[in-house]
Amino acid sequence: MRRYGRTDKKRGRKLFLGLLAVLVLAAGFYAVLPSRLNAPAGGGAVSEGARVSRPAGAPASSAAGAPSQQAPSGDVSITVLGAGDDLIHSRIYKQAQQRAGGKGYDFTPVYARVAGRIRAADVAVVNQETVLAGRVLPPSNYPLFNSPTQVGDALVGAGFDVINHANNHILDMGEKGIRATLDYWDTKPVKVVGAYRSDADLENIRIVTAKGIRTAHIGVTEMTNGRYLPKNSQYRLIYAKDTALIQRLIKKAKSMADVVVVSVHWGTEDTYTLTQSQKTLAQQMVDWGADIIFGNHPHVVQKLTLLTRASDGAKCPVAFALGNFVSAQLYGRNLVSGLLTVTMTKSGRTGKTSYSGMKFTPIVTHYGAGFSGITIYPFSEYTDALAKSHGVRARTKDFSRAFVQKIIDGSVPKQYQELS
Repeated sequence: MRRYGRTDKKRGRKLFLGLLAVLVLAAGFYAVLPSRLNAPAGGGAVSEGARVSRPAGAPASSAAGAPSQQAPSGDVSITVLGAGDDLIHSRIYKQAQQRAGGKGYDFTPVYARVAGRIRAADVAVVNQETVLAGRVLPPSNYPLFNSPTQVGDALVGAGFDVINHANNHILDMGEKGIRATLDYWDTKPVKVVGAYRSDADLENIRIVTAKGIRTAHIGVTEMTNGRYLPKNSQYRLIYAKDTALIQRLIKKAKSMADVVVVSVHWGTEDTYTLTQSQKTLAQQMVDWGADIIFGNHPHVVQKLTLLTRASDGAKCPVAFALGNFVSAQLYGRNLVSGLLTVTMTKSGRTGKTSYSGMKFTPIVTHYGAGFSGITIYPFSEYTDALAKSHGVRARTKDFSRAFVQKIIDGSVPKQYQELS
């Protein structure tokens, strides 16, 4: 075997050192490569505080692969949609019965033209003005309403997630009506607020989660048309006068969720003028922690505004009344409504969720002569030709697109209107 001399040893040492240098350089190159790949356009390096987006709810990871304790790396936004009074007059359910050929009821065409907008929201809320006790009692019209359960089927199909029953007609069929209504909703994938089976049920704050953001929902009514639950009843309603209860429930909801949504039935029918009670309670609920208020009952579109929470300066959308989502009422003002879509954004840095925008999409309930073909149109699809054929012109002769726009302009600031 040949032995290496001193020259060979030097040559070997140089070869070894050269190979070691190549390995060090390669290691450095691969360490830098990921940051280069994630660098912003223009070749700059990623700053230490820069956010890298990832799917909502996905945990951040440490270098060792364990979940990170840091806040989410990016902001997350959801949309919360509110609709007005789903007021099912006899004309509506009789047409639904005819569509089903006398075998049940088909309400789907009533909502078909706006269902896409409702489904597009992350969380959608509607006020169901009538009880759905059609399985135990016959359907009925004003002044004591009762509707077939197929109304609920259509609302679920249209995309609603939360059903509010806190309104002046919740006791139209008494305790039997409430029981049947809640029994029906128990079979559907929605949350119901405003009518509760017991004190314990009332304390069970309804939570709907979207993209990791928790929304809590409460239903409140100012009146029940002079009808009240029996003194020994286990059922519970939340009245607007019970401010201590409302305050406690809102604070409880705030401790459980990122966004608190209150559906409230209040005010005076057929007027655009707010009552002092509406204005006072709205500010109180915002100060207690409500983030969004969807108001109803007046059957017209009342003021849309932002209120400021005293404690932290948060901006909170309040729609004092969204009008009738659908109805067979007699006057043009009652057939103009809107879908209010509020965007709430959760900061990836602070974890706080706050208001970041809203849009009011006007809608029109249309029917022909003799209340035929009752259905809802987005205002963007509603033509003057349709307005001229509207059966309401028998009583509101100037009903037109301009008529609708004037109502919207009177209650909704231009920057919130979505007309296309």
